[in-house]
Amino acid sequence: MNKLDISEEGTPIHLRGYGWVTVFKFTAKNGRIDYMVTNKENPTREYVKSIMDARWSVEVYHREVKQNCGIERCQARTSRAQRNHIFLAISAWFEQHKRRISEKITLYQQNWDVIKNAIAEHIRVLLAYPN
Repeated sequence: MNKLDISEEGTPIHLRGYGWVTVFKFTAKNGRIDYMVTNKENPTREYVKSIMDARWSVEVYHREVKQNCGIERCQARTSRAQRNHIFLAISAWFEQHKRRISEKITLYQQNWDVIKNAIAEHIRVLLAYPN
């Protein structure tokens, strides 16, 4: 891909066995190059960028639900228990997300607040009852 001269408006390319697609090249702030390919007729750069942004939001959502709400650690065997676990995990994510928006904090700040309070409480207990 890096050998092709891809214009700002996108470059139509024919893929054998697939047909015509349009390739767009996006350069991130850190210098990383992302190529986006679409088979939509007459796509604009803005349209493709909006799809990229929406796709990234979905990726972030799935990572947060999986890693921070416990979906990846579900050990439920029955389908009903799995559905219940997934529902509660998504509900927890939604509540966390609402709090992050209202308090204008990041996921990491939110998680650190929980950990920080637990550590502080543990230290208070240790200081109150030294060995």
